[in-house]
Amino acid sequence: MTTARLARRAILLSPLLALAAQAVHAEDIIRVSGIPDENPTELARKYQPLVEHLQKHLGVKVVYVPVIDYGAAVSALGAGKVDFAWLGGFTFVQAKVMTGAKPVVMRDIDREFHSVFIANTASGINKPEDMRGKSFAFGAKSSTSGHLFPRYFLSTQFKIDADKDFAGAPIYSGAHDATVKMVESGKVQSGALNIEVWQRLVAGDKFDKSKVKAIWTTPAFVDYVWTARKDLPAATVQKFAQAFLSLDTSKPEDKAVLDLQGAKKFVPANVEDFAVIEQVGRSTGLLK
Repeated sequence: MTTARLARRAILLSPLLALAAQAVHAEDIIRVSGIPDENPTELARKYQPLVEHLQKHLGVKVVYVPVIDYGAAVSALGAGKVDFAWLGGFTFVQAKVMTGAKPVVMRDIDREFHSVFIANTASGINKPEDMRGKSFAFGAKSSTSGHLFPRYFLSTQFKIDADKDFAGAPIYSGAHDATVKMVESGKVQSGALNIEVWQRLVAGDKFDKSKVKAIWTTPAFVDYVWTARKDLPAATVQKFAQAFLSLDTSKPEDKAVLDLQGAKKFVPANVEDFAVIEQVGRSTGLLK
């Protein structure tokens, strides 16, 4: 082949080679995200050791991509802007319905999760029935433990219509720790949040305990799950899952990651685990 023909062939092939290089580069980076269910400082503290663990286990660069709200986490997964996302049970169901996302792993505590109802100590609220006619805050609108199940249990356990039986429409704080702060300040008299966040805030003296008290813990439900976008290679998903399933509390580095995630171990997750959430989402009108 002449030098001229070789040169012309190289010119024709160069765009294809560039695309191939980009594809290889893309596979060398795993982007993860998660619903912003707490303040950004706390999220950064929880994700950094996890990202380092994933990077070490997967052998590729892992980047944490923050998002502004729950809906943005679902959208980023559907658009391929992130590969894996830490979602609540309800946001996973939304992602499954809207984008075909798949569950990967969940914490041991997520198979039997709970919400806790809290009240300002000056409100006169001592049990859920006392919340009628008082102001109330949920977390984010798409939160499983901060909205969906608290709303569901208010209706089924206490015959309280969240849209009619409080002092005005319920407020949506946007995050679990924000709900506690709103109750503590007296902006609202009561609220509901994720029990794991509540217990951590109590243990860490993150609020004035003389102003906020827990009044009721819900029955158990399934919640958080690491979720994969639908078109990821099965081998990549399996390797990602194994990075979590291999975490061992007997190893100090692994225990540090697990402690920050509020878990003793991770377990496999299946679509069937979230069937009840989909049913409750549709029964409450929150999932169309």
